[in-house]
Parts: sequence; C-alpha cells; structure tokens
Amino acid sequence: MAIIFIGQPNTGKSVIFNSLTGAENIVSNYAGTSMEISKAEVDWEGNKVIFYDTPGVYSLHTSDQAIELVNKLFQEEKIDLIINVVDASRLEVNLALTLELLEFSHPVVVALNQVDLAENLGLKIDSQALAGLLGCPVIKTSIHSRQGQKELKAVINSYLATGITGIKRSASISCTACANAGSCSNCSMGDDIMERSQRARIIAEQVVDTANNKHYGWLEKMQTLIDAPFPGVFILLLVGYLGFVLLLKSIQLAEGPLTALLQPLNHYIAASIKSLLSPGLLSNILSLAIPEGLIVPFTIVMPAMLMVSIIMALLEDSGLLPRYSVAFARVGSLVGLSGEAVIPLSLGFGCRTPAVVASRMITRERERFIVITILSIVIPCAATLGILTSVIATFHVSPAIIVATMLITLVVLGLILNHLLPQEKLFVCELPPLRIPTWGNLLNKVKIRFTGFFTEVLPLLLVMSIAVRALLESGVLEHLYALEGISRTLFGIPAEALVAVLVTIFQRYLAPLILLHMTLTPREATIAIAMISLSLPCLPAAVMIIREIGARGLLKILGMGFLTSFIVGIGLNMVLPL
Repeated sequence: MAIIFIGQPNTGKSVIFNSLTGAENIVSNYAGTSMEISKAEVDWEGNKVIFYDTPGVYSLHTSDQAIELVNKLFQEEKIDLIINVVDASRLEVNLALTLELLEFSHPVVVALNQVDLAENLGLKIDSQALAGLLGCPVIKTSIHSRQGQKELKAVINSYLATGITGIKRSASISCTACANAGSCSNCSMGDDIMERSQRARIIAEQVVDTANNKHYGWLEKMQTLIDAPFPGVFILLLVGYLGFVLLLKSIQLAEGPLTALLQPLNHYIAASIKSLLSPGLLSNILSLAIPEGLIVPFTIVMPAMLMVSIIMALLEDSGLLPRYSVAFARVGSLVGLSGEAVIPLSLGFGCRTPAVVASRMITRERERFIVITILSIVIPCAATLGILTSVIATFHVSPAIIVATMLITLVVLGLILNHLLPQEKLFVCELPPLRIPTWGNLLNKVKIRFTGFFTEVLPLLLVMSIAVRALLESGVLEHLYALEGISRTLFGIPAEALVAVLVTIFQRYLAPLILLHMTLTPREATIAIAMISLSLPCLPAAVMIIREIGARGLLKILGMGFLTSFIVGIGLNMVLPL
C-alpha cells in the first residue's frame, strides 16, 4: 500500500508525515522547506505501507520542478491513498488543490490541519459539513496538540481492512452561497482553474463561521510590528546582528575550555603513535597531524556549526526567515534577486549543499543561477566560518576588511550577472504566522544538521590535517618557490598560500588549515583569507550543482570563481598598505 501526502506549501505535511512514520524530515515555518520527495516504509499492523512526503504545490496542472516530481511519482508508482493536508486558517485557497485532487481516481482523505491557528483567528470550521460537500473524510488535525493523529491512523487501518471503496465522491456544492445563485448565465466559472477557485470559495463560505472573536495575543502584536515597514526592518536587522554576535561569542567562549579539555587527550594520542611507530617521517607526521586535526574541528568548527544550526532553526521555526525575504526584496532587486533568494542564501551559512537544493523554490532559471553562483562563490558555510575565525585570530586580521570585501564582491557579482541575464522581476512571498518554536522540532533539526560535523567535517579535516603535515614535513612545498615571484607580484602572498586558495575546489573549510601552518604577516593573511573566502564551490556543492543546473552551469561558476578570487587578490594587493 502506498500513501502520498499532498498539500500547498507550509501546511504541515512533513510534520504529519514524521508523526505517522517516525521519520525525521526537517520541518520549518515557511513555504518551500521540502523540495524533494521523501519516502518511508513502515510496518503498519503487519502490513508494509509506503508513505511519500511531497513538496508543497498549489496545483498539479502548472509547471515547475516540484510539480514535475509529484506528477512523475503518480506515473511511476501505484498510489492507493491521497492524504491532502489543508491549512484550516486559509481554507478557501487550499480547497482549490483539494478539488483538483478529487478529480483523480485515487481515494482522498483531507487532513484539516492547524485548526488551533484558525480558531485563534476567529474561524470555526464545520468539518462534517465540509466532508459532506467534498464527498470524502475530513479529519481535524493540529501539529502542536497532535489532534487527529488517532483518527488518521484509524482511516489508514480501515483502508487496509476494507479498501474503503467509495471513500471519494465528486464534490457536491450547493449554489446557495454563490452571489449569482438563480442567474447561472452570469456565472463566472470558466476554465478549470477559475472554476475550482469559485467552487472553493462557495464551499468555504458554507462551512466557515467567522462570527467568533479573534484572539489577539502578544505574538500577533509582535507579528504586526515586524510586518510593518517601520520598525520591522530595523527589528530584523537587530536580530541578525545579535545572531552574528552570538556566533562569534560562542566560538570565543568555547575555544579555551575545549582546548584545555582536549590537550591531555592529544598528548596521549601523540605519545601512543610515537610508541607504536618507529622513529621516522611517518611517525612525525601522524603524531603532529592527528592531534592538530582534532583541536581545530572540536574547538572552532564544532561550536560554529552548532550555533549556526541553532540560529537557523530558530529563524525558520519562528517564521522570521521569510520576513527577511520581504524586508530585503528591494535591496536584492538591485543585484537581480527577489526576496525569496534570502532563504537559500541564509541556509548556505549552515551548509551550501542543501542550500543549492533549496534554490528550487525560485522558479525563474536566471535568478536561480544567480543565487547558486553567489552561494558557491561568496557565502561561507558554518565550518568555513569556524576555520576563518581561527585564522583571523591567529594572524590578527581585521574582520571588517574581510566582511567588506565579501559584501562588495556580492554586490558587484550580482550587478554583473543581473546585467548579463536581464529579465522581468516578479516576487510573491507567502508569509507564515509567527510561532513559538517547539523544543522537539528545534532539537531534531539541530541534531540532523549537526550530525554532519561527525560524519563529514571531522573526517575530512583529520585527513586534510595529515595531508598538510605531510606536505610540510616532506618539503614538497619548497618546489613551489618557482611561483614565488608571480604570487608575490600579483597577490602579495607567498606561493604556499596560493596552494590554500586552490584547495578550495575540494572543500573550502579545509583550505585555511594550510594557512595555520605558515608564518604570514597580517597583510598576507588578509589577502589569502579573502581569496579563499571568495573562490570555488566545494566538491559536495559542485556535485549538487551539476544535478540541479547541469555541468555547463558548474563550469561557468568555476570560471567565475577563479576569476573572482584572483581579482580580489590583485585588488587587495593594490589597496592594502605594505
């Protein structure tokens, strides 16, 4: 048996999917969180049941990447039951998709979700009347109180037991709520989309009671304040600034205690390696590299990744992240980006690979290419931020110069791409209500994202630490002295530092490790860090870019990355005082 969850964006599909299957899909309070189809196989009362969670769609008859994925699933898999998740607070808009699904040959069950939010808005929905008009079961659910979970499970059990023949009938709509009742010659129902919209409006008017008092608490008052142009933008800027300060402070506070905690372990590891291996090059490399490969990840990268994961989870679940999209839509338009680009760009500060996938929410190809380009060249991930912080502190580099260089590069690169790829700008953003994040979902998201530190970042940094130490101990880097003249003349950095720039093609946060083993002046370190920060997409991101926009798109981005990095190096070498 196969069950598919379908609904419009941000209706709570993934929450119900996770609850029924035990999966741990990331759930956020903004449209476009799910950009791929998730599959979970569950042993349900002795039966094998396959659940599919799909990206949010407004209709299956329009054209974009998410809709193509859902339609392909219907074509390739035998779907037995559709669970249509509907936002009760926006019933009329959501019912248009419900009516479309009822035209399919599959049984449909409507999960009337977020009924608690609808009640706070003064909306009372007669679910029995709605079920009668639609001709299918309607179950009230809530993602916070878990209301309706038992009823949904009962429907699935009933289907498994009887097949629920006739679970769906054609929607029977009374015209008594229509303004044109009795004069159908004036009916505005024309094409399918308009007809469904009209029918959805009529149904909603018959089942929704709006006579109840609207609950207007402190959260609603805060939402009104933030959604206003003034002082909303300043509040969002303050929140962003506090988040950045919190990130830096957390790294500074964690470095000392974690270093002290790891020092005895590092001494033990170094001593053990020397006792196990005979004296020589291999013993020297491993006894130095492995402790170094643990100190930096645990003292710098781990706190940065943890704090970025927490900050991003809070912004997503509270509903603040899409509000940044609206607030900075006008600024983004200067560089060819609509406000919705803020979401994938913000996710890039956690990890750029899923951020590339999140760019699917941008349906315009030219804008999506600009977003992926900026993600690849300008935006540093959490691991990179952690390592860069360590390098900045070690060589007494001015963070203001690095930040200013990155901002100028972002604007210039965006302006160039916007000029080369002109297109009419269109931005529509669906703002979710502000919510207080739930601890369970916050912890789940932080756990999912932070797991990458142990499965990807730590092993790579450890291997890279060994490789860098091997290069230093073997004297291979001495052969690069032939490039010293070119490197010094063009970029003002030693040839060894230029190697660190080239390493970014494998993993950007590995490149600064090479700098930590060098003796650099603050000026040299500033130029090298800037070139590393503004260079190439890492290998995992590059693979995802090929998947999303093709190899030709990746080659264009790589070319722009090399060019950007070299221009930044040359420019800083010209303007920074000797």
